[in-house]
Amino acid sequence: MKTLAPSDHASAASIPTHLSKGRLVTGLGACAALIEGGLLAILLLGRPADHVPEYISFYLLLSVPYVTACWLITRGAPFLSSRIAFRWIWAAALLFRLTVLPLDPSLSEDTARYRWQGLVQDAGGDPYLAIPEEARWEGLRDQTWERVSTKDKPSAYGPVLELLNLWYYRLAARLDPDPWKQIWLFKLPFALADLGVGLALMALLRAVGRSRAWVLIYLWSPLAVTEYWIEGHNDAIAVAFVVAALAISARGRKSWALALLVVATLCKFWPVVLAPYLLLTRDGRRWRVEWTGLATAAGVGLVLCLPYWTSVASVRDVLAGLMGGWRNNDSLFALLVHLTGGDLQSAASLAKWALVITVGSLRFLRMPPLAGELAAICALLLLSANCFPWYLTWMLPLLAVHPIPALLLWTALVPLAYHVVPAYEATGSWSYDNALTLAEYLPVLVWLGALAGRQAVRPLQLLGGRLAGTRGSPAKRDAR
Repeated sequence: MKTLAPSDHASAASIPTHLSKGRLVTGLGACAALIEGGLLAILLLGRPADHVPEYISFYLLLSVPYVTACWLITRGAPFLSSRIAFRWIWAAALLFRLTVLPLDPSLSEDTARYRWQGLVQDAGGDPYLAIPEEARWEGLRDQTWERVSTKDKPSAYGPVLELLNLWYYRLAARLDPDPWKQIWLFKLPFALADLGVGLALMALLRAVGRSRAWVLIYLWSPLAVTEYWIEGHNDAIAVAFVVAALAISARGRKSWALALLVVATLCKFWPVVLAPYLLLTRDGRRWRVEWTGLATAAGVGLVLCLPYWTSVASVRDVLAGLMGGWRNNDSLFALLVHLTGGDLQSAASLAKWALVITVGSLRFLRMPPLAGELAAICALLLLSANCFPWYLTWMLPLLAVHPIPALLLWTALVPLAYHVVPAYEATGSWSYDNALTLAEYLPVLVWLGALAGRQAVRPLQLLGGRLAGTRGSPAKRDAR
């Protein structure tokens, strides 16, 4: 993978570097203070699920200084690469995270499910076969039982996460016998993995020629702070391995990169959309397959699957449901459902092929490094039947390489999806308000559509200019 040329820097940031050091420092300091103030307000709310409108309002407000900080950091002043500036960015990021760490996960039931997956394995069950509501597991029910999600389905997580759930449950049970405290403790490995994402991202930024200070775009993101340090989502593990794989790939170590990508895919299965970018490499005009890396990755995958060898294949049925059996905060998938007359399976099939065609087409286009990978993840999110707010953390590190404003706006608006929580807490009903879903997606889709249209028109404009120049030049006419 080549480093970004100066022109690539300009295309990604599209901002001249004219702010003085004093203005940049003052601006970033003010943004950090406002972000911290918003997070303190969220902390004082207590349990976020009991104050969803206020939580969303505070999140939207603190997203303003965050986006402003992203704009400032891309000014590219030389001093931003100094050790002092770099340490200050990390110090602020750690402060943001520690501010909200005491809160219990409440907007999602995922950490309770992680604990149950560890509990059932400790009791001798297989996570890919054990269904929580089955009578044989009734003895595992305690006061946290109501918080266990999808009681009618086995695990949808990969073997790496299931092994982690088992080992960490045993550790958490020793640290504290209280099941509720154990659920809180299940946040910690994924919160630490979030810091690992930041460290891997610094290596990736350096490998592709970006300033390491742009790690701020990830580290100061309210999305990463709230979804990993309040809610404790396990996606941070997969994201960390993905970013590490891309960083190593950028340095030409394809076999190790593919091995790390397999580990990421065996955490959660979405990183498979990045496989074409590591398996296929361009050598001049020719494409070649990384056969050695593929063999290495296959061996790593087989070893990781061995503890669940007889049952892990059953996860396909659960994933099929996630792809089209039920819907959560979907965007383009909703359009496909409308086009198929409400047939979810047909819509899921169309979404699958649209994603395959999109990712395949993107791989063979000449794009700046990591732009295709970002576009592939974005396409996956837009075409998915399920797009929970924390899913956007999948693309967040790559926004530190290509800070596309429309996608940063999406990370600011996605907490609107939590408007379903109050009704779900009160009645168990999971129903989206179309107006709020539209408020989340319409600005983003319109902006992305305008960007795509401009990119499509640009080659035609260049071609038109060349043709006009050829017609208007006597020398060129004579040459013809």
